[in-house]
Amino acid sequence: MNEFRNFPIKRKSANDGPKDVGVLVALSLIVRTLRLHGLHHALSGCPCVVGFILNNPADGEMFVRASRYALRNRSRMKLDVRTECLNFDGEGSAQRPRDAELAARLVLNDHVFGFATDIDGIPLQFRLVADGIVHLSSVDLDTLKASLRAVGIRPLPEDVLKKVVGEPLSLLSAVIKPGRSTPHIVQSLRAFQKEDSPERQQKPLPKKPSLADLNGFGEAAIWGQELAKDLIEYQAGRLSWADVDRGVLVSGPTGTGKTTFAQALAESCKVPIHIHSLARWQAKGYLNDLLKAMRGAFREAVLDAPCILFIDELDSFGDRETLDGKNETYNREVINALLECLDGVDGREGVVVVGATNMPDEIDKAILRPGRLGKHIRIPLPDAAARLGILQHHLGRGVVIANLADIASRLEGASGAVIEQLVRDARRNARSESRPLNVTDLERTLPPRIVQTEEAYHLSCVHEAGHVVVGHFLGKEAGRRFIEAEVFREVTRDGTGGWTIFHQIPSVSQGKAAYLAQITILLAGIAAEEVVYGERSGGAGGDDDCDLRHATLIATTMEMSLGLGNSLVYLSSARIPANMLSQLANDLFLRRQVSGVLDACLQKAKDLIAEHTDLLDPVVQILQDRGHITASDI
Repeated sequence: MNEFRNFPIKRKSANDGPKDVGVLVALSLIVRTLRLHGLHHALSGCPCVVGFILNNPADGEMFVRASRYALRNRSRMKLDVRTECLNFDGEGSAQRPRDAELAARLVLNDHVFGFATDIDGIPLQFRLVADGIVHLSSVDLDTLKASLRAVGIRPLPEDVLKKVVGEPLSLLSAVIKPGRSTPHIVQSLRAFQKEDSPERQQKPLPKKPSLADLNGFGEAAIWGQELAKDLIEYQAGRLSWADVDRGVLVSGPTGTGKTTFAQALAESCKVPIHIHSLARWQAKGYLNDLLKAMRGAFREAVLDAPCILFIDELDSFGDRETLDGKNETYNREVINALLECLDGVDGREGVVVVGATNMPDEIDKAILRPGRLGKHIRIPLPDAAARLGILQHHLGRGVVIANLADIASRLEGASGAVIEQLVRDARRNARSESRPLNVTDLERTLPPRIVQTEEAYHLSCVHEAGHVVVGHFLGKEAGRRFIEAEVFREVTRDGTGGWTIFHQIPSVSQGKAAYLAQITILLAGIAAEEVVYGERSGGAGGDDDCDLRHATLIATTMEMSLGLGNSLVYLSSARIPANMLSQLANDLFLRRQVSGVLDACLQKAKDLIAEHTDLLDPVVQILQDRGHITASDI
């Protein structure tokens, strides 16, 4: 059967309903789910697009049949109702229409229901225009009993019915038929429970991974596992909602698995997840439609509590401090509405909001205050151990590959998404040759190896050692604590030869000396190069995340915004780096002031390193031998 079928709806009599038990059960679940999630308009004849997540993949076609009855024309004003019922997991799913064809179907029909076994099975276009994507309610004993009565089946033994609740609806329809004697139905159901029929051997749904199954999430995984414990206590009535973390922001580079983290969090907590984004809400139409969709999403989550409400690309809301231009009023209203939803006029008890972003600095600070998304957890690029775990997870427990640790070590700087794609490409190579996957398939898909020469590797070690040494002496003054440094023998795709990580020390006052110390630490890498080699490389510059850019912005902020330079005049917000760099490029006097600060900090870094070569040399040696160094080594 083709998964996309148009069902012309004709006017029917009031008693012309389904006579099939499975269809009637499915219809009851559709109606219950729509009412539960505030989508009543879909039942009253109003235009709608609704996606349903199935509990059992075998029930897709049964729910498509039931949706014909749910979408019957109930409006006397409109004689022709255009209806589309889509089973995205049906037999025709491999021949899914192009995006343009799906868009046309969505436009041409008044009522569209779609069914899939998970959110990813529903096409993006459908999700963007949908009134809602909801999980179907589960079959229960009362629903099954009511359906039996509705089709004229006499009451069946409760012990028999309990054992068939949750079985494929099509199987129930085949066994429980009007006109068949009750003893025969009971006999068939009992026999059916003992036999492994083809439908009972249906491939089970793949287990959704929990946080315990995944690697590379670090602090985020620890927080998630604690949340799961708290939610169990909350549901048992032993913990107040006030004591549960109700919001968190997760940030990290593209591909580190922020959405995967949210889905695994929901699985670990054994609660449903509602996935949203500003782009999805904007697709509903004008500002009023967007705000209605946003508030509806939070209302739906409250009805489904306890649950996770995930908001992707949170930075797309913007920051009210940086808004300007003709869209300022529009964006301000959107942010204010989000704040209202996060606060919850009627409360949002049981709803944990998880926001995700690649750019946490571009999020309005009011969104991140305690009580909203007050906790911020960074998901880093996976280390060697995490990369090995991610590889094994995507390969599957039954696949054993020799030298897998070597493959993981050659993926320095790769995100979880990159590793997943590598395994997918390796499987394709093996399939094309009709053989099992082996290590050669993985090696073929590895990115090109750019191995540093011994001279270049030593230079990288000296550079990172400079940050470590100066950070050791100025860290307290700068309000920064050294964590670790790492150097790569194979450079990452952006050419990065290594990095040094400092964490900010909480509650440290930020005076002029602190900012100058921060600049000095940032310039310590090239300072060490000048002390050891007599010249510096371009390793401190080159992109928007480089040492030179950060040092320049701090020095410019001191002059233009903080009153810590040669003038108290306020010229620009520190929250708008682009404006600062633009003014710096056009103001020769300002550029001279900033350049003087940078030169002085570079000289101070060189003096410190020259004075403490007894510390620099062993740090360089440890990096040379091991590739990394931690605070405990210092």
